[in-house]
Amino acid sequence: MKYAVLAIAIFAAIPLLGAAAYFFARARGFLLSLMLFATVLGAHGSINLFSRELYRGPDRGFEITLADIFCWALGAAMIARFPRRIEWFPRNTWLLLALFLYASIGALAAPSPLFAFFSLWKGVRVFAIYWCTVNALRLGTGRNYLWYGYAGAALVIVTMALEQKYLLGIYRISGPFDHSNTVPIYANLILPVLLIWALCDQQLRLPQVVVSIALCLGLLFAVLCTFSRAGLAISVACFIAGLAWANLRSTAVRMRSASIILVLLIMLAGIRAAGPILDRIRSAPQASAAARDEFNEAARLMLASNPFGVGVNNFSYVLTTQPQFRAHFDVMKNEVQGGVCHHIYWLNAAETGYVGLAIYLVLMLRFTYSALVGAIRNRTLQGTLLFGVFLGLCAMHAVSFYEWAFRLTPVMQLFAISAAIAVAWPERVPALSKVRVNTFQLPAVSAPVRVPS
Repeated sequence: MKYAVLAIAIFAAIPLLGAAAYFFARARGFLLSLMLFATVLGAHGSINLFSRELYRGPDRGFEITLADIFCWALGAAMIARFPRRIEWFPRNTWLLLALFLYASIGALAAPSPLFAFFSLWKGVRVFAIYWCTVNALRLGTGRNYLWYGYAGAALVIVTMALEQKYLLGIYRISGPFDHSNTVPIYANLILPVLLIWALCDQQLRLPQVVVSIALCLGLLFAVLCTFSRAGLAISVACFIAGLAWANLRSTAVRMRSASIILVLLIMLAGIRAAGPILDRIRSAPQASAAARDEFNEAARLMLASNPFGVGVNNFSYVLTTQPQFRAHFDVMKNEVQGGVCHHIYWLNAAETGYVGLAIYLVLMLRFTYSALVGAIRNRTLQGTLLFGVFLGLCAMHAVSFYEWAFRLTPVMQLFAISAAIAVAWPERVPALSKVRVNTFQLPAVSAPVRVPS
């Protein structure tokens, strides 16, 4: 009963938020901020209208999150207010539709169509977030609203990391997520963008600059507290690459000074954390790597047996119900229910076959390429920030060789926003955002930014 009441209350909020966004440009901007911020809440900001909680796959129900609510309200407002300016089919829509239709056909023949429909429902919701973000940015919503969302999400991770590490004494913190390995892949989509933003946006006030840099260092700390070896290495690489890019785009004295201070801080932090990191590397259980290899081998066997895939979100179900795919298990042989392949590419191949994997790879390459080309060709601040988006996407692709966390709702939602930024900013830069890239010097007069209504 309580879930029904909550669902009714949530859906009742959509027209109210939509009405506010229809009449007020700032309301549209803050809805975009809230949509981005709400992705970090994970299970804390979602409900399942129908679920199978004991299932081990990535998707376990027909889920609705706060990010979806803000997205639907924002999308309805934009359609009602700007019907002729809406980009109905943003770049890569047809490839996304092809992947969805292919997965839908596979779902009909899957051993458990219900589990497949869980993922298909999430795919619709994630595309809505992508669509809304593209259109909000192309309609001229100020980039400052994205900063609010990024900073808010980072603040949640950093705060929960400090609480779990020092108040609760948790060895490997998980932040707002269900597992510690989700923290690096999510944080790395934010870290390089926020760092470059702090160093290169002259419109940020000094407190915002300080907060941005502090949050970047806090995200590194949070990733360190997960003791994810690959995640930490990639996070440090993102930080260094973002710092180098910011220095390439600006030669101001303050930029150089800030960079030297940040490098020294990272070096000191690295020396301080070297002991725990080395202990983690030496004490990492061999069974963990062996279990990953066993799941990956199961994915290879499924692909060989089913070239068109066993059905999206059906890997765990097939692994549990068809013993031939776990006959080689040793470490995980006593598991009653099979887990998930810890390799997103093998997982996609096993569930959607060669065709689905090919479409997925093309999509990932197109989004990443768009961010890189936009960063190189666009000399405005948007172009500078796009390199941070590019680094975040590269980090996600790299860690996906070791984890399946990309399939989790918070990561997919944040990825959709990153992909939308990579698509929207290179195509058209809103006139209000065409500013010279500089260090974090304050303008002589700070005028309020007006967003067209």
